[in-house]
Amino acid sequence: MSFSAQHKLMAWLSPSYPIGAFSYSHGLEHAIENGDVINAAHLRDWLADVLQFGSGRNDAILLSLAYKAQTDDRLSELTELTEALCPSAERYLETTAQGRAFCKVTSDVYGTDLPSLSLPVAIGAAASDEGMDLADVLPLYLHSFVANIISAGVRFIPIGQTEGQKVLYELFDVIEDVAKAAMTSNETELGSACFLGDIASMKHAVMTTRIFRT
Repeated sequence: MSFSAQHKLMAWLSPSYPIGAFSYSHGLEHAIENGDVINAAHLRDWLADVLQFGSGRNDAILLSLAYKAQTDDRLSELTELTEALCPSAERYLETTAQGRAFCKVTSDVYGTDLPSLSLPVAIGAAASDEGMDLADVLPLYLHSFVANIISAGVRFIPIGQTEGQKVLYELFDVIEDVAKAAMTSNETELGSACFLGDIASMKHAVMTTRIFRT
């Protein structure tokens, strides 16, 4: 990638990029409240499953497909597929609200013309437009995705920030494997087996007290 493209990708995936990522826990808040995730080891295992068998894997495949898309109609189709794969209203909120915010901010800052897309589709399309290397974008997207959920765990379990970084480090190999597989995956390989995570995202919506939006 060019020096400029590297900077743009770092900006897009930074916690400071104003898409509101910090306010989402991806159902983790309920899992913690319910006692399913109570320490760093639990958090690592929970996220490894999300990456390998759940929404992390799906997002990587959808990003890859969006990167290769040739038309706006194809991007719209992939966005509809992303939304259809959401197992709960909160997961739908995560991908649509963050996607809209990403498209708006990126268009305003960089002068692009992104339509309203789901988050992984938007990043895939923008990365392709900028000539970024998909092999670089995929693992860094998953890194950012996991790091945001770890941040929620650090605040709510709570665990120390150093422990949070250890969890992230222990997921590096998983991230690389999922990203590599997504490079050549297609729609037929989409799907999720993270049932507890999906249920947690549903039950989070009816929690009496909530810190995170999801």
